[in-house]
Amino acid sequence: MQASKDRRIHELRPMTVTLLVIVMLVMVILALRLQRGFIGIVLVVATAFILFYWMIEVRKMLKRSGLKDFIYEVLDEGDCISIIAQVPGPEDAVNVLTLGKRIIIKGGGGFKRTLVLPHKVELMHKSYKNGVLALKMQKL
Repeated sequence: MQASKDRRIHELRPMTVTLLVIVMLVMVILALRLQRGFIGIVLVVATAFILFYWMIEVRKMLKRSGLKDFIYEVLDEGDCISIIAQVPGPEDAVNVLTLGKRIIIKGGGGFKRTLVLPHKVELMHKSYKNGVLALKMQKL
């Protein structure tokens, strides 16, 4: 479901940019055509206000499209640490990189999160199924 939502958002971006360019062109044409007079000034100001309003709305819509919260759990199991996290797919886009105490998790749709652990770790096992990433790491 998340992959189809990400695909729809990526399809919306060119359309919104095109729409904003068209509105800006209309604003420029109105400014040039009605260069003088009160009505020309009112139309240009109204068009600028509408453009500004829609830019804010599109930005809000694009921000709401991704995962708001990164849901994860870290389990300390003696000499091992397990992490269970919700990560958007597809499976081939999910990547895990360990750098000392840092774990960098990448997923589909530009998803990237960094976790800092209390110990240096080495990745032993990784599995991903239905949007849930399970990691098992050994403490160093």
